[in-house]
Amino acid sequence: MAGPLGLPAFRLLFAARAISYVGTYLAPIAVAFAILDNGGGATAVGLSFAAWTLATVAMLAFGGVLGDRLPRRVVMVGSDVASTAVRTAMGALLLSGHAHVWELIALQACGGAAVAFYSPASYGLVREIVPEELLQKANGLLAIARYAAFPLGAAVGGSIVALVGPGTALLVDAGTYGASALLLSQIDVESIARAGAGFFRELREGWSAFVEQTWVWVLVLYISFYFLVTYAPFFVLGPYVAKHSMHGASSWAFVVTGEGVGALLGVLAGLRWRPRQPMVTTGLLLMLTAVQNLILAFHPTTLLLTLAATGAGFSFALGSVVWDTTLQRAIPAEKLARVASYGWMGAMVFLPACYALAGPISAVIGLKADLLRARRTDRRLACHGSVGSAACRASPFPPRSTRFSPGRTRPSSRP
Repeated sequence: MAGPLGLPAFRLLFAARAISYVGTYLAPIAVAFAILDNGGGATAVGLSFAAWTLATVAMLAFGGVLGDRLPRRVVMVGSDVASTAVRTAMGALLLSGHAHVWELIALQACGGAAVAFYSPASYGLVREIVPEELLQKANGLLAIARYAAFPLGAAVGGSIVALVGPGTALLVDAGTYGASALLLSQIDVESIARAGAGFFRELREGWSAFVEQTWVWVLVLYISFYFLVTYAPFFVLGPYVAKHSMHGASSWAFVVTGEGVGALLGVLAGLRWRPRQPMVTTGLLLMLTAVQNLILAFHPTTLLLTLAATGAGFSFALGSVVWDTTLQRAIPAEKLARVASYGWMGAMVFLPACYALAGPISAVIGLKADLLRARRTDRRLACHGSVGSAACRASPFPPRSTRFSPGRTRPSSRP
């Protein structure tokens, strides 16, 4: 078997990530409707997402340091085991019939803290098990696994919630984390992660590496505003609209599945398309995702909102491929986990507040006004061009018109 899949360690990682991603995209539907079915409203759904995200943001920097100090496989296995326990507890509570909204929110916070240690370590593990000339193919395959799981996880999650209940769906999610931990434990690799002078010194060194790359922190700032005004309002208010103006969990499952299909198409396009100005392209693609907020504001049909979500998924995934590729090429391998963790932390810094406030804001100014505000704000951020232009000027890669193929870690036109 040629390419990265010919490597036993990568096959195990690929399988683990593919299975885990199914659970990742299954869980939000289950959590949202678990909250709604237990007497919570849009505000409680937002608080549950805020708890997860706040805990993730709080722990990401520590996860990045551990990912550069300890064997990355061990860090990822530990994260998966903790996530298995959290989802099992949530599912058992719901099936017992004695779940309270505050308990579900508290467990969401525990789950968010657990996953914060996974992503930074995973960036480094790919570097350890895949030769440099195969990195682009490996990243492409992992992205395909991620976005192929998006529609599958959403469809499975929506179906289980609609036919059986959210408790069972969360137990299935726990099973995916457990399977991932088992597969990762079988990987045989010599770790290049090493403990340095001290934990907090490495924390500071990671921050220095993050801020010294202007193009990195400028784009992270832009993405943080995108999550604030576009992403969070859609996924907090969307289930509420689906429950009261559409056909409940089944309608929302169609919408999220459509977003997953679009994301898969976007990542396939990203394997071959090389934009001339990658950072500006990322900003513009994220702006296009706000169309789904505009349509949601008018309580559309399931089909129309699904089509809008498909376009949003395409734009977001393509922008993510451009961003990830640029980051992995520019940041030294020994600092990648820490820089990636600060990038995630900065991008997500506003999400907890937005998740928590999306419901109350929509109650005060109206759901339609809230979603239209998100669309207008996102458009201004991109159209003014200040963020995108600054990132383009600061980027280590000049504009190019050449294409690149999967497997080439550095395009031949790079000076």
